[in-house]
Amino acid sequence: MSALPRRLYIFTGKGGVGKTTLSKAFVRELSQKGHDAVYLTFRNQALGADHQGNFETSKSGIREVFLDLEECARGYIEKRLNTKLVSSWIVKTPFFRAIINMVPGFSYLIYLGKILEMGKDNPKLIVVLDAPASGHALTMVEATSNFRQIFNTGIISEDTTKMLSRLNDPEYTKMHVISLPSMMSWQEAIELRSGLTERTPVSVDITVNNCLFQLLEGHMDELPVGLKDKALNEKKLVEDNQSQMQCVLPHSLGLDSASVERDLVGSLSNLI
Repeated sequence: MSALPRRLYIFTGKGGVGKTTLSKAFVRELSQKGHDAVYLTFRNQALGADHQGNFETSKSGIREVFLDLEECARGYIEKRLNTKLVSSWIVKTPFFRAIINMVPGFSYLIYLGKILEMGKDNPKLIVVLDAPASGHALTMVEATSNFRQIFNTGIISEDTTKMLSRLNDPEYTKMHVISLPSMMSWQEAIELRSGLTERTPVSVDITVNNCLFQLLEGHMDELPVGLKDKALNEKKLVEDNQSQMQCVLPHSLGLDSASVERDLVGSLSNLI
């Protein structure tokens, strides 16, 4: 294999750029290469009535994990206090819920703790995180830093220091910003990469997804004007900015998400 996989891959980008499908396709790619990889995402961003518990499934040949904030918080407190009864009571108190919901990044701190715990329990596990879009991703990355400054001593300080060391370890974590082949999406991806790069020393790369021009290049003269212009604009964007793109992926003709995921497998080695 040309590259040694990290333990945590974070896929982010503006909503609608295909990061969920791409994250799952990447899990398939890693799995076919013999790695123990899992697709993971967050079920909620705040404590509330939508508590459903952590959920895991094996769908279309890949393992998928959906983390619930309240369950992760309860598990963290139980681990620290060694009592399930007290931890269940604490996470339901108005004071605890107010802290989690009001302090920016606290929820991501809890989620990251759970992800790192999964990695510790299984030293071979590779987590592919389908992360919150754009601004939320920035908050998530800087969350551990903020809390290390707030809690200077004690258990929380020790835990946030460990999380920060893993999250900011280029050998452990890598981030992918996903963009569509349009100027607006590309500019948003550039801005997000810049913001992430300012906050973390890990590799932050841009992947351009769903490029139609690669399928149409040999048929330009047959295309309607609007479609031809779209293909030419995509091609120019890629040619002008290719040095800043980690990977350029073609449009898939798959009719459902699973088919698209399978089409992408084999073309994602650069993401490792």
